[in-house]
Amino acid sequence: MSLRLSSFLLLLVLSITDAYLLAHPNLVGRLGILLYKHSYIKTFPRALLTVLLVVGISVLLCEGLYRYVRHKNVAYGYLVLMLVSIGWFFYVYVTFSTFTYRITGKAFIYGAHLLPVILLGLYGRYFVKVKLGKGSADGSRNG
Repeated sequence: MSLRLSSFLLLLVLSITDAYLLAHPNLVGRLGILLYKHSYIKTFPRALLTVLLVVGISVLLCEGLYRYVRHKNVAYGYLVLMLVSIGWFFYVYVTFSTFTYRITGKAFIYGAHLLPVILLGLYGRYFVKVKLGKGSADGSRNG
């Protein structure tokens, strides 16, 4: 199994886990989802579609940066994306530390925290890939 295939399998497993966690809040969390009209995580298939869309768009964005941006600038792009996902993680942490969200159930809270962590790992993987100087298949990443 290649590193690329194993990475995508890991992303798939983490995405399915995240969707499952987001789709299974407790009773208070279900009422909150209905009240705030979060229909995109109301059921497991919708949550899975939402998570897979976010992760898929992020993978396409990373691949686009890797292939079409100059080698000297691409690391900055990944750093910005990593900072955005870190900021998103802290926003989720602060939001879910309030009383209203704290009573929505541990699974739902862990699911909300998992998506920014998945994206941070994805962006970090591409950042390390660029910093180690691993070129593309055709060897055109010489800068």
